[in-house]
Amino acid sequence: MAKQNTPQHETSNPPDQVLKSIDGNDRAAIRRQTWRIAVPVIIANSSIPLVGIVDTAVMGHLDAPHYIGAVAMGSFILSLILALFGFLRMATTGFVAQAAGANDGAMVLTHFWRAISVAIILGLLTIMLIPLITFLASLTLTLSDAVSSGMTTYLAIVCISAPAITINMVILGVMFGLQRIRATVIQLITINTINIIGNFVFVYGLDMRVEGVALATAISHYCGLLVTLPMVISAIRNITPFSILPLHVILNLAAMRRYLGLGFDLTIRTSCIILSELIVLNAASAIDDVSLAASQIGFVIFATIAYPLDGFAHAAEALTGSAIGRRNRAMFNHTLRETTKLAIVMSMIMAILLALFGDAFINIMTSIPEVVEKSHELLPILVVMPVVSVIAFQMDGVFVGATMGRDMRNAMLVSMIVFLPLMYVMEIWFGLIGIWLAFMILLGLRGATLWMRLNHIRVIIE
Repeated sequence: MAKQNTPQHETSNPPDQVLKSIDGNDRAAIRRQTWRIAVPVIIANSSIPLVGIVDTAVMGHLDAPHYIGAVAMGSFILSLILALFGFLRMATTGFVAQAAGANDGAMVLTHFWRAISVAIILGLLTIMLIPLITFLASLTLTLSDAVSSGMTTYLAIVCISAPAITINMVILGVMFGLQRIRATVIQLITINTINIIGNFVFVYGLDMRVEGVALATAISHYCGLLVTLPMVISAIRNITPFSILPLHVILNLAAMRRYLGLGFDLTIRTSCIILSELIVLNAASAIDDVSLAASQIGFVIFATIAYPLDGFAHAAEALTGSAIGRRNRAMFNHTLRETTKLAIVMSMIMAILLALFGDAFINIMTSIPEVVEKSHELLPILVVMPVVSVIAFQMDGVFVGATMGRDMRNAMLVSMIVFLPLMYVMEIWFGLIGIWLAFMILLGLRGATLWMRLNHIRVIIE
């Protein structure tokens, strides 16, 4: 972006003021930095699936399976809505990482305010539109009356946290881009801990059922915002004078077009991911409520084994962005090699753990016999999933750091074109298991199609 769009007193920073110096030609240094980023993220991410586990377990130990289905469908509808805004985290990470790699602290500040302004607008827009979205979802999805009613209640309550969620995305994006991982860990652990505690207090203590799960979620996101907003301001202040920038800087037409253009591509990609999961749940719901409940448990298990992989994907985001900001092709190649190698090892570890403890995991989440039995049928597929999907996770990180949303969008669209007819055929042949096999193939295709575009990144670095 043009320097004239930045206030004059913020146009430059001494070398290595923004990020600590990393020798891009030193593979060992890249490996160490990968661990420094990945390990705290893995620890923090371990609390994320706990929320889904507790949500599912709390509902699963009530007296009917439709409670699990209501929370499952409500949370996935919310995820689909917020997927439209997921670019706030990813685009901000990529742009901030590149600015930090170029030692341009002023541009980091500009990216922060640009993303915050968009986040506030989108959060408020979500609150206004949620009644219409809920109505349309109830009309288009194949749900029992009990599941539909619970889903509507869940969304009506949890949507009040939309502005906090969108601003928290920006905070995460800035901190990942700056490789300041402490604040990201604190935010995630704060949100998830309060969410879990709130579940038990509201559901068991106050007998609020679906309403309690939704209220705990809403409160937790505002708590996360209150804790980490001062931290991101402090981090930016350490690299450049912090101030509220003029609107003509924040809303610079060319810069905003680039930001929103990347956001549009990422929105399509992320929406397709969430939509594919929603399609799986809806297809399961069309079979029966037991299949829907088992599929929700399957997605909770998948999240549990997949979130550790995000640690290495986030490392790839930050280090790829830094390499591009420095115009250092060797650093990019080392980043790709080291982060991917470590991610593959982690995927194998998660597969082994799930093979050993998957049955016990299912029994913890529900005591309904028919749901337990159906969930056990899906377990072999879930064991293989982390190994099949690891390249997709890793390529997401690399392409986010490169701010190459168009490639991510196209890879996802190609994968969806294959997935939809494949799922239809495999459901006819194998029922619920066929649905999940098709979903696993989708994950593998997404990684393969992005891998074939890696040379595109190498070209733009030169």
